[in-house]
Formats: sequence, structure tokens, C-alpha cells
Amino acid sequence: MPTLDDLRKTRIEKLQELKKMGIDPYPSRVIRDQTIAEAKTKEGEDVSVVGRITGRRGHGKICFFDLVDESGQIQIVCKADKVSEKTFALMELVDLGDFLSVQGTLGKTEAGEVSVFAANFQLITKTIRPLPDKWNGLKDIEERYRQRYVDLLMNSEVKNVFLIRTKIIKFLRHYFDSHSFIEVETPILQPIYGGAAAKPFITHHNTLDTDLYLRIAVELYLKRLIIGGFEKVYELGKDFRNEGMDRGHNPEFTMLEFYWAYTDYEKLMQFTQNMLIELVQDVCQTIELDYQGIKLNFQAPWKRITYREAILEHTGVDINQADTEEKLRTMIKSKGIKVDLTGAIGYGAVLDTFYKQTTRPHLVGPLFLTDRPTDFVSLAKRLPEDPRKTASFQLLIAGREIINAYNELNDPIDQANRWKESEKLGEIGHSEHEVFDDDYIRALEYGMPPTAGWGMGIDNLVAILTNQHALKDVILFPTLRPITDEKKEQKQEEVSNKQNNHNGHSTKDIGISYPQAKKLLDEYIKDPITKMHCIESEAIMRVLARHFSEVEEEWGIIGLLHDIDWEETRTNTKLHCIRCADILRKNGGTEFLIKTIQSHGYGQGFGDAYYGPPEFKDKTREGRVQHALAAAETLTGLIVATALIQPDKKLASVKPESLIKKYKSKGFAANCKREIIAECEEINIPIDQFLGMGLKALQDIHEGLGL
Repeated sequence: MPTLDDLRKTRIEKLQELKKMGIDPYPSRVIRDQTIAEAKTKEGEDVSVVGRITGRRGHGKICFFDLVDESGQIQIVCKADKVSEKTFALMELVDLGDFLSVQGTLGKTEAGEVSVFAANFQLITKTIRPLPDKWNGLKDIEERYRQRYVDLLMNSEVKNVFLIRTKIIKFLRHYFDSHSFIEVETPILQPIYGGAAAKPFITHHNTLDTDLYLRIAVELYLKRLIIGGFEKVYELGKDFRNEGMDRGHNPEFTMLEFYWAYTDYEKLMQFTQNMLIELVQDVCQTIELDYQGIKLNFQAPWKRITYREAILEHTGVDINQADTEEKLRTMIKSKGIKVDLTGAIGYGAVLDTFYKQTTRPHLVGPLFLTDRPTDFVSLAKRLPEDPRKTASFQLLIAGREIINAYNELNDPIDQANRWKESEKLGEIGHSEHEVFDDDYIRALEYGMPPTAGWGMGIDNLVAILTNQHALKDVILFPTLRPITDEKKEQKQEEVSNKQNNHNGHSTKDIGISYPQAKKLLDEYIKDPITKMHCIESEAIMRVLARHFSEVEEEWGIIGLLHDIDWEETRTNTKLHCIRCADILRKNGGTEFLIKTIQSHGYGQGFGDAYYGPPEFKDKTREGRVQHALAAAETLTGLIVATALIQPDKKLASVKPESLIKKYKSKGFAANCKREIIAECEEINIPIDQFLGMGLKALQDIHEGLGL
């Protein structure tokens, strides 16, 4: 099989041949009278279309091309007796991916396919690099992000995501313009960064010989405009934060912020609800959506719950009582709640971290989370009845923070004091703190009227409305780690994986590649039912890896191999998850891989009837990947059982609500232990969401499963 270098060399030779024939392979002038979509309406008429060649058939005296432009695809029929000899000879120098301009008559072939019967054509761009194979081409997720231009060419659904993104942005601009807001532009390079607690990017201006910051928010400049006499202003543009990357964060992101004088956050909630219901209906043609297995209903009115009520409901912690850092840490510990507070300094940071790990994942929404504590909303007005809280709200959808809003603090003395407290946190090591802005305090001293406003993360909103898992899927060119220093990249990836993995191990340390894993599965698992179960477990583990921004292939391998010793131990279950150690170790598997796979066998049994290895009886699973594996492989049985009771016995017929109902019916598929499936909540995935994620994972591969 020719290599990529061989194919490029052949195309370059064709390029040189074209030049020898006096043909410019990259002409400036292009003949085009219609788009392909327009041409299709002109049967019997002469047309002139352009596009990229995506298919080629035929030989001898007739050749067929598939030509594609942005409006659609059409077949080109080129016959030797209908074009000049020189033109037909060009067929040998034309490849898939090249661009043609074609002139001819629109008609139908004997098979009834609408086609352009070519009278002439010109090569208008010769490609050097072949497009990936449609089925086996650009599959690697990272490569798709790096080569978005190819991703868009090969995956029409990807292009559609970005067309929807454009539609969303157009809608938002029109909505604000129609409500008398003025769109403005504020500086991206700022002498003092502000408007949020985040780490900035720093750059240097040579002429001024001074450091400047890429903005982390536009809030303080927009509020300066309110002080200056504007009453309704908004800005839609890029912000930049020098922070980590995961499925919900990208260092460069798009925000929409607005500020509205003489109003308050209560009115903003109604304004927001009305606007987004209209947006969702306009973009999605419905207000009931499925997002990654989660059912969302945007029907008004949306639920409202205070920050205190939400945390109390999901953790039992009352922040009115735990109102200092020491009290909060003590109460968390006393209730035995497992939470990682590493790096959190100060009451606000500890509370925010605690909330995000224990409460936010359960807030499906859309809902308004109101009255956030003053300690981490330093730019918001206090509630008159409780100064420890602010007149504020967040809009949450599917556990994502979409909007942050509040009544703007216009008391310059209170604002100055809060910034001073924030800077003290920075002095004791809190990296994300706000800095004091003298000019903004001076502006407030001139007087800002009562004002409310909010900031919306456009990327998160687009992800939800297009059902995309990660922000990288809705940003055309996401920020990626450079690949110029391979060793440095590998080291950084290992460090990142260790930080993300609760048990301190990197999933890069499993020691077995995916091709090896598939070979092992074929060698040790002959029963088609067991093999299908392993493949199903792999699918759900991959979905979970993407959810947590873990290494998808590594988690997939863990799912695929988790029952590698089952056929050897099914008659002696006390060896199940023991024998696997020898198999995996012999084939290069690491101790981390072995321990992870063995963990799904901890505590095997029904009631008092324990049937697993004695040494595993009282062991408990630890860390994200162990809980994920146990929950995922157990869930596969419940999903398949639910599919088999459908009239057509098809996975595609199973609805999330049906699966949830069967999960709650303890008598149905009783061997699928609900308490193990519920371990998803140990890794902060609500059970309804987990069931939806698992169902979608198996429905995506249902054809391969035969279900």
C-alpha cells in the first residue's frame, strides 16, 4: 500500500505535468454562474458550477465525478465525445480533493440522477495531500481538533455544529439590539486585569515598556460606560484566562456581557428566561432537548433555589452555620463527605470548591441558583436582609454554569474593602484573586446608578444546544498543547493525568495498547455474550473518560479487559479477578491496570452469599476510575435487559425514562446490583444522568452489538 509520501509525490508529479501543458493549476479567475443547489433547479438549461471532487467512477470514454460546494453535491458526467480531446486527457491528472469549474447542461442520467453533462471543465486547484478515507480516515479526536479544516471536510455534522453556533450568536445580537442595548468594544489589552477571580495572560508592550494583560472579563469597562451615561450596553467577544483545560474550559473563550441601569437581578431572571426560551425554540425548533443523555425542558417557569438550599439538600451542610473556613472544613469532615480541597484558601474558595464537587453536578435545570455568598462575589451588592449573601443568580443547565448575574455593587467604599480582602488572599497563596483597580474606584466615586448585569459563556451554551460533550467540539480552533517537543508533551500529559486521577496514577501507565487489548480479548474470550459485555463496558468507559477529560483509549482498554479471566474462572468464581493478574502481567499490564480491573470484583455477592475471592470480600473501591468501571460494567446488563423487553428487542427503542423506570424497579433484572450502578454518584454523576450517558453509549454502537 502506498504511503502518504508516495501519494504526495505522485500528485506533485501530476502538478508538474500540468504546468508543462501550459495549465495553471491555481488560476485566479473562476467561472461560476450558480451554486450547486441553484443549478439543480435548472433542468435542461446550461449551468456553470464549481466545487471539490469527492467521488470518481467510470473508465474509458466516460467518467463520473461527485462535485461538492457549500450548498450541496451534484454528479458530473464527462464523455469523451462531448468535450475536447485535451480536456478529456486532463482526467488522468485529476484526483479526489481537486477543485473543478464545470460548464454543461443539467439533465438526468438513465438511472434518474440529476447531473451536469459537461461540455467543458477547468482544474482550478490541484491538491497535493489526499483527503483521509471516508471511513478509516481522521478518527483521532486530537487530530480532528488540530486539523479542523479536514474535520469539517470529512464530517458534515461537525460543520453543522458551527453553523448553529453562528445562528445562536446572530440571534443574541439581534435580541439585545431589539431591546435597545448598545453594542460596544472595550480593551483586550488592559493595564489591570479585573472583573473576575482568574489568572491572566501577560504580555509586554515594547514602546511603552510596560506589561499588559489579556482581559479576563469586560465587566469593569462596561460599568465605566454605565457611569458615563449609557443605560444599556453589551459586548460579545473573547476573554482569556491562563488556567487549565478540560471539557468545560478553554483558555480563550467567548463571553456575552451586558449591563442595564435602573433594574435588578429579579428582572434579569425574567428577561433571561424569556430570551433563552425564544432562542432554544428558534435554533432547535423545540424546547425539550436531550443533552448527553439528560432530558432538558425549557418550559417556563424555571425553578429557583438559593445557594444555601441547594448545598443543604445535597450535602446536609448549612452554610449559615458553617460561615467561616474553619467551621466549614470541620462540618465537611464531621459528615464524612469526600471532597478534594487542595489549593483552596479562604472561606469563599473552600465553599466554591465544595459546591462544585458535591452539589452542582446534581443541578440539571434549567434553574436559577440565587443569593450566592458575598465571599466569592466581590462585585455584587449584598442582600439587605443578609449581608453575607449577594443579590445574585447563576443559570445552570445540565450542571453547567451558563450565566453569572447580580445587582452591581455601586458603593465605592464597600468595593474597595472587598478588593483589599481579596488581595490578602493572594498574599497568602491563593492564585485566583481579584486585584485592586484605583481607576474603577474613582469612577464609582462619581456615581453609578443602580444597575444589574450578567455574563454568559457562549461556548457552554452552544455545547448544550448542539449536544456536544466538550467545548473543543464547539470552538473551531481550540487551544492545544504544541507537539514540537514530544518528550515535553508526554511528560506534561502524564502529570495532567495524575492530577485528574483520584488515586494518583496515570492511566498512561496501563502498559497495554488498544490493538494488544483486542488481541487478548479474542484470545481469552470466545463466548459471544461475554465478549459483547466487554465491548459494551468499553463504550461506557469511553463516554465517562470524555466526561472527565481522562485518556479515552486507556479507559476503554480497562473496560474491554475487565473480564479477561471470566471464561477461565466462571466455574470457580473465587478466582475471578485473581487470575486476571497473571494474564495481564504476562502481556505487559502494569500493577495499576491490574488493581483497577480487580477492583470491580470487590465485595461480589448477593446479600450474605459472597462468592468472590476471600481477599476481596471487605475491600472497597477508591478513586474515579475504579468506581467508573464497577458502575459501567454493571449498567450494561440493565440496559441490555431493558432492550430485550422492547417489542422489537432493539436498543434504539429504549428511552432514557424507560431505563430510569426499570432501574427503580428492583425486581427487574435483579442480578444488576443497583448499589453498584449507583457508585456513579461517588464520582459526582447523578444516577439519571449516568443512565442516560450509558444508554447513549450503547445506542451509538448498537449495530456492532446486533441489538
